[in-house]
Amino acid sequence: MIKIVYTLLLIASISLYSCGFDDYIPSDDDSIPPIKYTLSTLVTLPIGTGGLDVDADGNIYAADFGVGLANINGSDIFRINPENGNSEVFASLEPSGLTGNHFDAMGNLYQSNFGSSKVFKLDPDGNPELFTEAVALPTGITIDNAGNIYILSCQNGTITKLTPNGDSSLFASSSDFACANGITWVKETGNLYVVNFSDGNVLQVTSAGDVSILAAIPNSTGNAHITSFEGELYLTAASLGQIYKVSLDGESVELIAGNGSATNTDGDAKTSGLRTPNDLAFSPDGEKIYINCVADSGNPNELSPTVIRVLERD
Repeated sequence: MIKIVYTLLLIASISLYSCGFDDYIPSDDDSIPPIKYTLSTLVTLPIGTGGLDVDADGNIYAADFGVGLANINGSDIFRINPENGNSEVFASLEPSGLTGNHFDAMGNLYQSNFGSSKVFKLDPDGNPELFTEAVALPTGITIDNAGNIYILSCQNGTITKLTPNGDSSLFASSSDFACANGITWVKETGNLYVVNFSDGNVLQVTSAGDVSILAAIPNSTGNAHITSFEGELYLTAASLGQIYKVSLDGESVELIAGNGSATNTDGDAKTSGLRTPNDLAFSPDGEKIYINCVADSGNPNELSPTVIRVLERD
């Protein structure tokens, strides 16, 4: 009898050690279901897909790049009510292609004008003033917590850093920039993150200006813009018609929206379409991501009209 009990205890011990005690404890990560999103359409605007940002009140601002890459003539910035899609012209600038934009803590909007190599600063009422002409073919813009403005140059493969009063200096330069187009600053790391228009790479730029490749979007031949929220990166893979989430260490690259079709359809995010998504911006509460896509006009060479899509957590 004693021998039988001893044998049973030995078998139980071997089983526990071979499986591990942790195997009997449910993982917290396993208990958290993956976030699901739905796609919907908010409004169509008579502009080409340029920069997109959201102010502190949740209003959406969409800039006009122009009819297409062969006709860069956009000049207007539209302000859109996120509740009903009602829109109005917030400001009009030079008709030379409005690209990236970003709000500062005071509610001023910095807007890059690609064709004229200028960046404008607009006050909360939409009154513009020239901020800088120091950046050739400016694209993406971001701002750190000290109010410094970082502007990408598609032409030169550089990031220019400007103080709030407009003093400029070269912050970073790299051959890894392939028409660097989108940029975001992340407070959790103090680093900048960049995406290229001419390839699928996501780049990290340290506070010292050192550039390295963080991750690559599979099969992407060109990304458009990037933003961040609560320590994660979100970007548009424009060539694929998809939205990706990337961890700050580059180890996780997750598709969250877009089935790869070149049409705009609504419904479950991963089975719905996004046509050439360009920029993206979060609502203040983080529950929605607004994306400007090219409307289904039937002309593959045009970037207008623009459709504002809403990617929302289920």
